[in-house]
Amino acid sequence: MVHERVEHQFSNERFEWAAKENYQPCIKLSFFFKKLPNVDDDHFQMHYNHVHADLTVAAKLFNVVKIQRYVQTYQTPEMKAKIKAAGMELLDYDACSQIWVRDWDDWERFSTSPEYAAALLPDADHFMDYKTSGIKVFAGHDNIVFGKAIPQCDSTDGLTRDECEMPPREDSPQAKESE
Repeated sequence: MVHERVEHQFSNERFEWAAKENYQPCIKLSFFFKKLPNVDDDHFQMHYNHVHADLTVAAKLFNVVKIQRYVQTYQTPEMKAKIKAAGMELLDYDACSQIWVRDWDDWERFSTSPEYAAALLPDADHFMDYKTSGIKVFAGHDNIVFGKAIPQCDSTDGLTRDECEMPPREDSPQAKESE
């Protein structure tokens, strides 16, 4: 199906149809996984945040391929309950690691390195349920709409708070509503 543009009066010229998207010059890989059933939440979080983080950053190729960003997100049982209580469908994983690389070759060099196989994969046996539940991966380019880009990555910031708090353009629906 071919996309048909809807009639829309844009509030911000950065989003107009003719505007260029703000895709970042990196690939972001997101890895979703569960904790081992016999590992409690505190141990999982501590091991993930400390040991696994240290092994990842200490890997020689982490710096050689110039990993741009490495982020760990842990989804607590309390957050899972809040998601369910809000009527949203829960993405039922305990954690998500995100690694930004300049290109796919950098990721392949890092993930196929002997260090990766010798340190990171065996460490996963201490806290990740990857053998039963697997690890789901999502890869793509971020379009930064709001917020700062990665420094020193030839990227462009999205909108800033100041820009969002500016009065709407004169011809925008929001300006017309306030008249």
